[in-house]
Amino acid sequence: MSEKRPIKLLLEYDIPDQVQETYYRFVTGEFVPQVNRIGLELAEVWETVYGNYPRRLIVFVVQDQETCDEALQSEKFQRLERKLLRFVKNYSKRTVPYKGQFQF
Repeated sequence: MSEKRPIKLLLEYDIPDQVQETYYRFVTGEFVPQVNRIGLELAEVWETVYGNYPRRLIVFVVQDQETCDEALQSEKFQRLERKLLRFVKNYSKRTVPYKGQFQF
């Protein structure tokens, strides 16, 4: 049996200025709390202020890839992700091995 290792789920995207307030209310009041409940623990939130990078990077830590896959395939996460996509553009998500520090 292979060893289970923690991973990070990285969500990167841009937030159009015209929806910033609505986006913020959704992410803080609904998205993050509900994603935490399905096993994805919020670890970091980064805002890019200069350069050609996504404006926002949200990082969740998950105990292992299997747990992450189950959470991402859940109806709850898919519903939340569809709602998030109404507020953002240039969205991407990926997993990387957990190394304990900023990972882009």
